[in-house]
Amino acid sequence: MAPHESTSSSFMKSLFTGDIAQEIIFPYPMPDAEELENIHLILQAWREFADDNIDARQIDRDKKIPKEVSDGMKELGFFGMSIPEEYGGGGMSKTGYARIFEEICTRDASIATSLGAHLSIGTNGLLMYGNEKQKQHYLPKLASGEWTACFALTEPGAGSDAAGIQTFAKLNEAKTEFILNGGKIWITNGGTADLATVFAKTDVHEKGEVRQKITAFLVETAWEGVSHGKPEDKLGIRGSNTASLNFDNVRVPVENVLGPVGKGFKIAMEVLNTGRLSLAAGCVGGCKALIHKSIDYARNRKQFGQPIAEFEMIQNKISRMVANTYAAESMVYLTAGLADRKVVDYSLESAICKVAASEILWDTVNETMQIAGGLGYSAEYEYERFMRDARINLIFEGTNEILRAFIALSGMQGPGEYLKKIGKALRDPIKGFGLLTEFAVHKVKDRVIHDSLKNTDPRLKEQVDKFNDYAAELKQVVEKVLMKYGKEIIHREFILERIANIAIDLFGIVAVISRIDTRMKADKPVDQELPPMRLYCDMAWRRIRRNLRQIDNNSDAVRKEIVAHAYELNRFPFEVLDF
Repeated sequence: MAPHESTSSSFMKSLFTGDIAQEIIFPYPMPDAEELENIHLILQAWREFADDNIDARQIDRDKKIPKEVSDGMKELGFFGMSIPEEYGGGGMSKTGYARIFEEICTRDASIATSLGAHLSIGTNGLLMYGNEKQKQHYLPKLASGEWTACFALTEPGAGSDAAGIQTFAKLNEAKTEFILNGGKIWITNGGTADLATVFAKTDVHEKGEVRQKITAFLVETAWEGVSHGKPEDKLGIRGSNTASLNFDNVRVPVENVLGPVGKGFKIAMEVLNTGRLSLAAGCVGGCKALIHKSIDYARNRKQFGQPIAEFEMIQNKISRMVANTYAAESMVYLTAGLADRKVVDYSLESAICKVAASEILWDTVNETMQIAGGLGYSAEYEYERFMRDARINLIFEGTNEILRAFIALSGMQGPGEYLKKIGKALRDPIKGFGLLTEFAVHKVKDRVIHDSLKNTDPRLKEQVDKFNDYAAELKQVVEKVLMKYGKEIIHREFILERIANIAIDLFGIVAVISRIDTRMKADKPVDQELPPMRLYCDMAWRRIRRNLRQIDNNSDAVRKEIVAHAYELNRFPFEVLDF
């Protein structure tokens, strides 16, 4: 993929400041012909293998992935497809990996979950932060599938609050080993992995003080003192292994510290960025499989003398499913293209993809089960398994609630810093005259002109105009709430949620615009893509309008009043019959 120069590091972070960094996302990124051919061949190999070897229903019932399936996937190179070729892997780009992962999810979510834990998060820390000796030692075994990996962060008291972990690693007096003690829970591949990326607090000496900071370690599960619990009995993805990991005076050589001591939190967050993107790609695969099942059932099921596919309520469901999946796909592969360029900060976009795609999948599952009627509720059919498997995606890799807070607060960081400077200038107006003048000019310009997408195909004018207008409103509302609440904004989650939802919808709109505009400029057919693009944009900007309105005009105080009463009684607080 050819890189494009940009003065901005993140499209969405720039958008919060009112800057539409169009050069980052236009044209829509696409792999070159050689990589496309490689992806196509791998997809063919996967489909043939899956047709012959994978029984998703049996995997769900047995609560394990058959050894012959894992061995076959190792032989075909799936366990190393994103690991560089020099370490024995396939060297696939983020885009290629996302497309293969998406396809795997159409067949079985348990297999995808196990593979994702191995590659997307289990191995990625080593790829990004490992030194050459660590990579040479571990990556060939991980690429071949001889070893598998896991990512061990979550603890009983540290779920969404990853900074609250209690697992501790103490450096011995000889400074040759860390002694690791503690435990992790809900670890995918926890009972089967050979190598775990483990996060623990360590003593770090800074400016004459000792502080406890998180450090990442590469821990071999065969080492003395490492043990795992029994597999968790789960609602969905039942074939994947999920278990606790326990560390009892585990001796970890200093050579197995991953990245700098005390920088583990940053490593964990960057690894989760890539994990969220592949999870979102998997959700797109699930949506596509469900759309196929919905259409197939609706066309063959007859009621009142005609296929239910001909009824408009069914058509409404399927059209929404297609339009939403089209948008999710557009967001995922736009973000994968950003990741492949390696020079762009895509943390916000990755979080948006995860939230949007997981919720679109959940909605698609729900509508598919409704179309299937009673069969959707029967364990004899696949619908209910898709529902059980899909639910975890709203929790995996950061709950959607935490990610909405991250999206809003991370996006507001730039405007917040700018307004903070304005505040300092106001305290010393003579010294800060230049900055205040700049701010005044900036506010006047905001009322007259705002940044916009440019040079897009005229057929996209309606969508582009609305995007430009709502992007400007996002900037204005962010400035308004920051000036009103200041630091307190972190506690105003009603507002944060609305701002995050606006950002999610704006990214969805611009992703489909970029995708279609790029196809138009390449003289590729778009007639069939325009309707889902238009429907998605129509649904998205209606949501944006509602969220913008509710920044000021809302029922937040009433919600708090209701919650306070329910919390006080610890139950539903009313009884319809007066006993």
